[in-house]
Amino acid sequence: MKRIPYGISNFEVLREKNYLYVDKTSYIDILEKYAPYQFFIRPRRFGKSLFISMLENYYDINKKDKFKKLFGDLYIGKNPTEERSDFLVWKISFAGVDAGHGEENLRKSFNFKVRSSAKEFIIRYQDLLGENKLYLEELSAEMVVDHINILCKLKNKQVFVLIDEYDNFVNELITGGKQNIYKNILRPGEGFLKAFYRALKRATTDSFQRVYITGVSPIMLDDLASDFNIIRNYTLDEKLNSMLGFSHDELSCIMDQVDLPNYELSEKICNDMNEYYGGYKFNQTCEAVCNPVMVMYFLDAFLVYSRYPQQMIDSNVKIDYGKINQLAYNFNDKEALNEIMSTGETTTILVDRFNIHTMYSEKENFKSLLFYLGMLTIKEQGPLGTVLKIPNYVIRTIYWEQYFDKISEDYNIEIQNIRIAVNEMRMHGDIQPLIEIVKGILESLSNRDLMQMDEKNIKMMFLTLLAVDNTYFIRSEDENNKGYVDLMLRRKIQLKDITKFEWIIELKYIKESDRNTLEKVKEQGLKQLQMYGESKMVQEELEKEGLKKVLIIVVGKKDIYTVNKND
Repeated sequence: MKRIPYGISNFEVLREKNYLYVDKTSYIDILEKYAPYQFFIRPRRFGKSLFISMLENYYDINKKDKFKKLFGDLYIGKNPTEERSDFLVWKISFAGVDAGHGEENLRKSFNFKVRSSAKEFIIRYQDLLGENKLYLEELSAEMVVDHINILCKLKNKQVFVLIDEYDNFVNELITGGKQNIYKNILRPGEGFLKAFYRALKRATTDSFQRVYITGVSPIMLDDLASDFNIIRNYTLDEKLNSMLGFSHDELSCIMDQVDLPNYELSEKICNDMNEYYGGYKFNQTCEAVCNPVMVMYFLDAFLVYSRYPQQMIDSNVKIDYGKINQLAYNFNDKEALNEIMSTGETTTILVDRFNIHTMYSEKENFKSLLFYLGMLTIKEQGPLGTVLKIPNYVIRTIYWEQYFDKISEDYNIEIQNIRIAVNEMRMHGDIQPLIEIVKGILESLSNRDLMQMDEKNIKMMFLTLLAVDNTYFIRSEDENNKGYVDLMLRRKIQLKDITKFEWIIELKYIKESDRNTLEKVKEQGLKQLQMYGESKMVQEELEKEGLKKVLIIVVGKKDIYTVNKND
C-alpha cells in the first residue's frame, strides 16, 4: 500500500519512498505549448510547491539519469517532451522573507534568499558552468540575476526559473498595515523588488528561456506590469483547472491505491471529502476539485486508525487560511461579508490583478481576493458578473469561527457555555440552553442594531454558536424539493456515540412593531417544518429516530418562542 505524503513537497522523495502520487505530469505537455513565462496561483495548501518540485525534477539536466526512475510509469515518462532534462533549473522560494522588521531588513532578507538560491544553483551545476569565485554576498538580488544570466550565457546553457511563494512577504506587509513599505519596494526606478523583476526580464533575452511563478494572489501583477510585462497569467485557464487539486475521478483512483476494504466505504469517503474539502472551480466550464493537502490529512489519519479523524479540519490549514484571510479583511467590506456569510454566495466582476493605489477603493477587489485566497469559488456566470460561493464545509467553518471571534468580543460569550448548551441538544434534545445564549446577545443589542436586524442576522447567530462547538455537521438553507431548510444539524460519523439527536430548525424574526403577526408567522413556520421533514433530502440524510424539528421565532430583543413539531 502506498504511503500518504502529508506535508511532503519534494517530488524526488515522494517518488523514491513509495508515497502516493496523483499523476499531474500531463500538464507539462500543456504548459510547454503555452507562453514560456507563466504565472499561476492557487490558494494556500493546494500543492503548488510539490508541482514546482515536479517541474524541477523533469527539466533538470542533472536528473537525466534518474528520469526513468522518477517518471517512467507516469504520463510524461511515457510521452516525454523534447525539453525534458534540458535546463539548468534555478528555484527560488520567497517563503520566510522577513517582512516584520522594517524595509531595510526586508531588503536584506530578500537579497539573502536570492543569493542563497544562486549559490546552490552554481554549486549544483559547477561541472557545466566551471569554477566561479565571485563573492555573491556583495551583490544585490538584481545583480545576482545578471550574474547567473551571464554565467549561463557564456556556457550556452538555458535556464528555467521557478519562483515559489512570490507574494508571501508582500501579503504580510499588507496584512500588517505596512503599505508604505510595499510602495517603496515597488517604487519605479528605485524599489529593489522592481529591480529584481526588471533583471529577470532582461535575462529572458539571453539564457532565461522559461519562467514559472506561483503564489496565492495576483496582488503584485499590476504594480510589476511595466517591469515584468512578459508574464502570462494562466490562473483561470480552463485546461489548467485541475492542474492542482483532485477531481472526483482522481479521488476514486486514490481510494484504489490505499486499499480500502470495500467499494461502499470508498464512495462514502470520496463524497465526504468532496463535501469538506472540495467545490473549488477556477473556471466556470470545469468540474470542481478538492484541496489535495486536506485530502492527504484525512487519509493520513484514517489509514492509521480505520476511522474518521476527530477533527475533519486540519489545524495547520485552519491557521494558514485564518492568517491569509486577514489580508482580505483589511478591505473592511462588512456588507459583502454579511452577504457571503448569510447566503453563502455573492456576485462580482473578477479582476485578475490588483493595484496598491486602488486596492481598497474598488469593490470588486475584495470579493476577487477572497476567490484567489480560496475563501470563495466560481459557481456560475450570472447576469451581473461571476457568481461566487463558499466552496466547502472547511471554509464555511473558518468564516463562522472568525465571525464568532468578533461577536464574542462584543458580547463576552464563553465558549464553554456554548459547548454545554450544544451538548444538551445532542444528548438530551433540549435546545433551550442555546436559546438563552442567543437571548443574552439580543438583549445587549442597541436600538440601532435592532433597526438592521432581520432573519439572516438571527440565523448567523445560531450558525456561529453551533459551528464553534463543531460537533454537528451544519447545513444552512440547503435547497431541496420542498423548499429551503434554515438549519439542518446532522450527526458526524466520528461523534455518533455522543449525538443522540439530529435537528431541522426553522427561524423567523418579527420586529417589535409587528408583534401582532406572531400567530400568522407561527402557523406559516410550522407548515414549512412539516414540509421540510417530508423532503427527500431530510429523509435521506437524517435518521427518523432522534430527529428534532423546531420552529424558533424571535420577536424584537426580548422574546424567543420555540415550538417543537416532532412525530
